Amino acid sequence: MNFKNISVEYHYLELPAPYSYTKKLLFTISENALLVDYSMEYTDREDFSIEELEDEGFGENDNETWKGELNKDWTESLKLLCSLKIGEKASSANECIVKADGIPIETYGQEHRWDYFIQEITQTIYETAEWETPLMIRYCKKESGKAPIQTLQISFKNRNIIRDLSLPTEKTIGWDATQTLLELYYLQEFKAGEHSNKIPNQAGIFTDPGDGHWYNIDSSSSSLSKKQKERLLQQLSELFG
Repeated sequence: MNFKNISVEYHYLELPAPYSYTKKLLFTISENALLVDYSMEYTDREDFSIEELEDEGFGENDNETWKGELNKDWTESLKLLCSLKIGEKASSANECIVKADGIPIETYGQEHRWDYFIQEITQTIYETAEWETPLMIRYCKKESGKAPIQTLQISFKNRNIIRDLSLPTEKTIGWDATQTLLELYYLQEFKAGEHSNKIPNQAGIFTDPGDGHWYNIDSSSSSLSKKQKERLLQQLSELFG
């Protein structure tokens, strides 16, 4: 598929106002670059006062815009999504509108795939624009006594992952090799209040997803099915040893 321009409009309809928003991305593909014009706009806020928005943690204007060049390796992921066949039923209540060179691309049944891609691209934009630093995951498998804390630095901008960043034995891991791990890891939600500021004394597999708190993946992680959680734990074990 030799598209030159791909526009994506994603409406997060599952969220009520004042949290609901729409993301728009216009990608321009060339041989050596992937250009993007990005915007995020909150919707349906007409009935909210400034005071009410501030009470919810928002400001007077929380919209975002950015235009620039991204890692060209994201181009193949974008083209792959455009080639997906429609599904039998919608995978999300959200709405995804895609056009390639002005021609509509059917996304029915693949909404969750587009949603995850947009999350990845948004993080890429944040890092490229220097609004955020790369994500950092900490991991500790504790059986008895002390156990080493291991780290993953996840750079969406560079599409690579560095294991044990502070050690002389650090290792760069290919992006494609860890996509399933990342999708499962960030799909999980941790139960409110089930965290510690330091690694607990008892045995377990603990992780800090970047908020400075430690969670027991086996007992504190929610939203994953039993099979998904087993797969996540297996991949973490293979990655960290």
